[in-house]
Amino acid sequence: MGDIIAPEGAPLSAAVIGVADLAKSLSFYRDIIGLTTSSPVTWEGEAFEKLWHLPPGSQAIAVFCELPGCPAGRVLLLDFKAPKRKLIRPAGATQIFGLMNLNFYTDDIAGDAKRLAAKGYAFWSDPQRYVMSSAAGTPTEVIFEGPDGVPINLVQLTSTDLNTRVGQMNAYVRAHGRTPTGFTPVVTSAHGVRNMDKAVAFAEKVCKSGILIDVVMAAPEQNHFLRLPPKAKTAVKFVQGNHMFGKIALCQPLNYPATDLAATAAAPHIGYIAQAFVVKNLAETQAAADALRCEVYSAPLDIAIPGVGPARSMIVRNPGSGALQQLIQPL
Repeated sequence: MGDIIAPEGAPLSAAVIGVADLAKSLSFYRDIIGLTTSSPVTWEGEAFEKLWHLPPGSQAIAVFCELPGCPAGRVLLLDFKAPKRKLIRPAGATQIFGLMNLNFYTDDIAGDAKRLAAKGYAFWSDPQRYVMSSAAGTPTEVIFEGPDGVPINLVQLTSTDLNTRVGQMNAYVRAHGRTPTGFTPVVTSAHGVRNMDKAVAFAEKVCKSGILIDVVMAAPEQNHFLRLPPKAKTAVKFVQGNHMFGKIALCQPLNYPATDLAATAAAPHIGYIAQAFVVKNLAETQAAADALRCEVYSAPLDIAIPGVGPARSMIVRNPGSGALQQLIQPL
């Protein structure tokens, strides 16, 4: 099917989420989405404090969520024990720069939307079917307010034509990717950028990913479910590593303003803090980031990471948006 376009590329290993209420977040990612969760562990120590720019004595309760055997599209929940935490994403903000949402595939988007609405989750719209492009295919999508201010995008892969990207993903998911409740790991995570060229350079040079889909979104149905202005145009490039899950949708507003989340998207706040990528050689990855003049948020250090184990890790800011990108080499 021509699925993997970047065999050496690093997909999204984990979305790092700061939680307001760990029990409520677990009830969503574990009980509704169906991801397997680790036992809670206390993450603390000098390396932890340096990695996340936290004061001495800081700690977080960490839970790792995954589809067993799948190295991509996982979620790391961090319940930081700190005062004066605030929501990263302002209530109601839909047009943003920074880390935006998590996408999960389903085969019953209408039924899922009805069941989740009955549980109190607030939806942005009804499910919307649209043509992404003739080459990309036809999905049906809907967004609702997930835990911790993170929008959750449900996607039903409507196209079955294997000549389209959506059709190819449809076949792959049916063969490989379901949780016990019928969803998938994180298949895509949207990332709003100010500078598409710099964001693509990071994906290609640092994460060694490739461009899977390149479109300008302007369809009324798309703008409706995304809560964008009716005539909004958004450049979108989907980048993919060595897995069909864990893609990044780089989104640049072309004719409308957006709220910048980069300043508050950091520990110990509540929401989408960082994207984590597992790389083979951190020194080489750091050199690639340095060549792009990425701001270093946390210098390389040895640290035990929940869900990963002993590792060498650093955090840089994406040059296209300022969002935190954690780079991890397991040891």
